[in-house]
Amino acid sequence: MPVQSIHLPSRKWSVVALSSVSLAIVFVSYLLAFVVAVAFLLLPFVLFVLVPVGEGNLFFIRLLVSAFGLAVGLSILWSLVPQKNRFDPKGVPIDLSKERRLAREIEAIAEALREPMPTEVYLLADANAFVMETAGFTGIDNRRIMGLGLPLLQMLSIAQFRAILAHEFAHYYSGDTRLGPWVYSTQRAMVRIFENLGRKSKVLRFLTRWAVVAVLYKLLMIAMRAYWRFFLRVTQAISRRQEFRSDELACYVAGSQALIEGLEGVRRCQLGLQPYWGMFVWPAATSGYQPALADGFLRFMQTPQIAKAASEFLAQQAAVTKSLPFDSHPALSKRTEMAKLLNLPAPEDSPAESTSSQPMISLIGNLASLEASLLKKLIPAAATADLKPLNWETAGTDIYIPMWRKQVAPFLSMLAAKKLGELPTLVLNLRALAIYVPNPPGVRLNPSQQDADALNVLTSAFALCLLENGWKLIAEPGNLVLESGEAKISPSGVIGTIRAGKLSAAEWSSFCEQRGIGDWPLVSSVPAPAAV
Repeated sequence: MPVQSIHLPSRKWSVVALSSVSLAIVFVSYLLAFVVAVAFLLLPFVLFVLVPVGEGNLFFIRLLVSAFGLAVGLSILWSLVPQKNRFDPKGVPIDLSKERRLAREIEAIAEALREPMPTEVYLLADANAFVMETAGFTGIDNRRIMGLGLPLLQMLSIAQFRAILAHEFAHYYSGDTRLGPWVYSTQRAMVRIFENLGRKSKVLRFLTRWAVVAVLYKLLMIAMRAYWRFFLRVTQAISRRQEFRSDELACYVAGSQALIEGLEGVRRCQLGLQPYWGMFVWPAATSGYQPALADGFLRFMQTPQIAKAASEFLAQQAAVTKSLPFDSHPALSKRTEMAKLLNLPAPEDSPAESTSSQPMISLIGNLASLEASLLKKLIPAAATADLKPLNWETAGTDIYIPMWRKQVAPFLSMLAAKKLGELPTLVLNLRALAIYVPNPPGVRLNPSQQDADALNVLTSAFALCLLENGWKLIAEPGNLVLESGEAKISPSGVIGTIRAGKLSAAEWSSFCEQRGIGDWPLVSSVPAPAAV
C-alpha cells in the first residue's frame, strides 16, 4: 500500500471545537457535582448556625435534613474519587514481531496517518475493532491499544479491513483517544453517584422514611437524571461527529467503496456472532472440543438461511436514516452516504500487495494458537481443559447428541407419555414444563429464563425422537437439521415457528400424518445409543 500518494485533508477547526466542548462538559460536570456535594454538606451549618434553632417538630425536621445533607454530600464526594480500573481487552495479545504480514498492514496505515504504532494489539471474539489510549498517573507510561475482531478478520477482505483500520487510526489522528478516557471517567463518576445514591445506603433508606426527606431525595434524583441525559446527549453527539471525521479520513486512506463494504460487513458479522457462539462454539468448547473459530464463522455466515437473514438485517439498518440522541455512532445510511459523496478511490496496490481481495485473516500465520488462547480466555470451563480438535463431520455424535440427552434426562417422566403430534400443545403451554426447570447453583431463574430452558428441553427431545426413529443428524455451523430421504427438519426452527404462531396445531398434525410420525413417543424411557 503506497502511503506516499495519500493526501490527507487539513485538520479541521470543527475537530478542535468538538474537543473543546468535550473538555468543557467534563470540567463542568465535575465542578457541578463538587458544588452540589459541598452545598449538601453545608446544610447542617445553615440550619443550625445561620438559622435560629427552634424546638419540637421543626428542630427534628432540621435534624433529618441535616443528616440527609451529610449523607448525600459524602456519597457524591466519595463517588468523585478517581478509581483505577484494570483494563481487560477481552482478547488475547497478537505478537506483531511474529505476525509480520499483519504488522506491515498496520504499519502502512500508521504511516499514512503519520501516527505511531499501537504498543499492544489484541485479537477479540467480538465483531468489532477499537483503539484506545491509557496512561499511568505520571503520564509517561502511555499505552496505545488496538483490538481486532476475529469475525471481521475472517469476513472482510484486506482492502475492506484497511478501511476499518484507517477509521480506527483516525481516532488517534484526531485526538479522540486522548480525550476519550476523560469523558469515560466522567461517565463512570456519574454512574457511581447514581449507584451510591440510587441504591440507598442504610442511612438514606432510614431517612427517606420521613416525607420531607423523601421529597428532597426525589427532587435530587430528578435533577441528576436531567443532567445525566443532557450530558449523554452532548457527549454522544460529539462522538457521532468524531465517527464521521474518522470515516472521512478512512476514505482518503483506503477508498470510499472499501469503507462502505467494510461497514456493511461489520453489521453482517454482528448479526451472526451471538447465535454462532451460542449454538456451535459454546457446546463444542464445553464438551471438550476446540473448533476452528474463524473458519466455523465463515461457514456459518455462508449458509443460505444465515446469509439471507444477514442481507435482510443490513437492509433494515440501511433504511434507518436518523440516529437516536443517545447513539454513539451515526446511522449506517448516513455513513455510507457521506462516503459516496466523497467518492475517493482506493490507493493502487503495489505488486507485492496484489492480494487485497483475500480475507484479512490470511495475513495471520499462527491462527490456530491464537484461537485456542482466545477460546480458553472467554470460556472459563475450557481454560484448564485439554481440548481436542473438532471434526464437524462427527460433531453430532461427539457434541449434540450427548448434550441433548443430558438436557432431557431430568424430564423423562414428564414427557414419557407425550407423542410427537402433541408438540404444539407443549410449546404453547410452556409453563407446565417450565416450572420444573431447576435453578443453577447460586442462581434463581426468572419466568422468561425458565421458559427458554423449557424450549431447549423440547427442542432436544424432538431431535432425539427423530434420531431414535432413523433420521440422520447433519451438524455443521449454520446448519443443524435432521433428514430422512428428501425430508429435512430443523427442530429449533419448527418449535420457533410454532411459538411465533406461524405453524398451527392443525398444520403440524397434517405434517405428522403425511410422514407417519405423529404417534412416535416424544422421549424414550430408556436412553438410546448414540446415532449419527
